Amino acid sequence: MQKVLQNLAHISLLFFVVFGGLHISASLLLANGVIDRVDSLIFNVLDLPFLFSALIYGSARFSLALEGITGNLKVPFIVCSSLSLLVFLGALYFNFGLADANLF
Repeated sequence: MQKVLQNLAHISLLFFVVFGGLHISASLLLANGVIDRVDSLIFNVLDLPFLFSALIYGSARFSLALEGITGNLKVPFIVCSSLSLLVFLGALYFNFGLADANLF
């Protein structure tokens, strides 16, 4: 299971870098007013895949780090995965459930 988590961490790091670069560059171009329509679409679409890849990478690497401390891999993996799932479900709720709400 350790090898699977290492491979998952490597693949999710690649997605994290790609989605993060696109999301940050789209937000910078949108903030400077360079391109309006395409970048706003990219900015609105890539926030959840960027968060998802970050949570997968973070939970895989943190589980592997805790495995070195505790000597067990299953318990840290379950705890990290559960916390990551809760964070992602909260982001889904705030993205889709409160999309039309006026907070301020």
